[in-house]
Amino acid sequence: MQDTPSHVQRAKRYDLRALFEASRLLSGSLDLSFVLNNLLLTAMSKLLVTRGIGLLDGKQPGVYRAVIVKGLWDIPVESTIAVDMAAIKHILRDDEVPETLRRHQVVLLLPIISSDKLIGLVGLGKKATGVPFSDEELEFIQSLVNMSAAAVKNSLVVEELRQTNRTLDGKIQQLNTLFDLSQQFNATFDRSQLLKMLTFTLMGQMLINKYLFIMRRPGGAPDTPNGLHVIASHNVPDCFFPEATMDALDALQTDCLLSTETPAELAPISACGMTLILPIRHQDETSAVLCLGPKMTGKPFVDDDLELLSAFGNLAYVSLQNTYLVEEQIEKERLEEELRLARDIQLGLLPQEIPELAGIEIAAMAFPSRHVGGDYYDLVSQSNGSLLMAIADVTGKGLPASLLMANLQACLHTLTPMELTLEEVAGHMNRVICQNTAFDKFITAFLAVYTPGERRVDYVNAGHNPPMLLRASGDVELLEKGGLLLGVIKGIPYERGTLFLGSGDVLALFTDGVTEAMGPNEDEYGEERLIQLLRDLHQQSAQDILDAVRSDIISFTGSATLLSDDLTMIVVKGS
Repeated sequence: MQDTPSHVQRAKRYDLRALFEASRLLSGSLDLSFVLNNLLLTAMSKLLVTRGIGLLDGKQPGVYRAVIVKGLWDIPVESTIAVDMAAIKHILRDDEVPETLRRHQVVLLLPIISSDKLIGLVGLGKKATGVPFSDEELEFIQSLVNMSAAAVKNSLVVEELRQTNRTLDGKIQQLNTLFDLSQQFNATFDRSQLLKMLTFTLMGQMLINKYLFIMRRPGGAPDTPNGLHVIASHNVPDCFFPEATMDALDALQTDCLLSTETPAELAPISACGMTLILPIRHQDETSAVLCLGPKMTGKPFVDDDLELLSAFGNLAYVSLQNTYLVEEQIEKERLEEELRLARDIQLGLLPQEIPELAGIEIAAMAFPSRHVGGDYYDLVSQSNGSLLMAIADVTGKGLPASLLMANLQACLHTLTPMELTLEEVAGHMNRVICQNTAFDKFITAFLAVYTPGERRVDYVNAGHNPPMLLRASGDVELLEKGGLLLGVIKGIPYERGTLFLGSGDVLALFTDGVTEAMGPNEDEYGEERLIQLLRDLHQQSAQDILDAVRSDIISFTGSATLLSDDLTMIVVKGS
């Protein structure tokens, strides 16, 4: 027998050597394009084929992307082709090849299988000689593809890792960008500076030179019923946005790319050159909206762009929101300081010392429900030795009421030295209040003059809560003579009442904050409770009676801070 191999044996040895060389070459590389390119070139050169394509799983069922294309000029690289190959695990020939590839003159299709999973396809055209593929050639190309499957799989894994690393690098870059921006935005409360940074960031980082920033400003007067209004813009003409547009923006919950199919309500936004709307939502509410024009590069917005822009929009919103909150806090502190000064001034208008007169004890208190109040009391010594006592209640509370109270105090102190009767004093005060206040502002007042020698009390009640006179015997009299409250009708007459204050008698002058103090169950303190308390305490000193009334009211309401109205009272006891 001759040792020389036959022609067939030489061909098989050659095929084995070609497979070995191809396997060594492909397994030594982790570059996916290199692996697929050499796999395709080896197959085409050995089989004398001029057309070939390498396809990989396109991540969608039945869809593959063209990675390597040779001689098929009508199939662009990275284009997708629908190929239903989910269950195919062997070579497809001629009519077995799907129509989507057969129309491109692909007559041979081989699956690339790794771990029983189809990861790609190798397609080949006809042989240049026109001769059909032999069984040996099909066996060779199948073996070549099988041996290359591991290299393709490894290359895919490496490609995915590289893509993951690129994505992570991009995310890290985004985080670094946002971190730098957050430091810059948090370094200032100057709104104009923040708006400049907003413009520069969109232009420099995002390559966007046209935008609208619409937000709901805290505590501000809204431009629309839902509170959204344009806070900043760049390269956008003055645009009027109707209420329907603002409502549509308020209702947005996800990003909105504007197009020819944009809803009619958002058409005004599109007309301003905007192509993207990003709602900024907090606590299930659209707090702001960032409307953006196209990129200066002309490229479309991708998912990474939307993520970065949304994060940046939230950062800008929070920073701008903080500027308004800081302004509100500064304004609140300024008002509190002004109210503190007003309170000091108002307290200075009240008697600083209680006059001492023969035959009576006097105690007084005034507690506004706010920093300043509309209650007023006064004790003015007269040149003839008598004492003018006054208590009044201005409608309303707070600063307006305190200003009217100061007006009343100035008027009373101006009229007192003129030796007028109480009726005349009340008439003049009514005229002044009518001339200097609006129709809905008025004052209830009680004026009384105590003459020590006679122990006589003359009084005029101008619509005030009737003071209570508790006799030593236990009888109660209400002091009601007078007339209408001050500031209602100019020129009305007032009537004077007179009484005599005996030893042990208690006279209580108070504002409605005493009897109308509200308990936890929305019930009033009431006149009956006050009368009963005065009866129980009538043997004590005027100061002790006053302190007991105040303590009882606080106990009834639950707290001194829960007073619904100013609390003012004068207690006079005959000694």
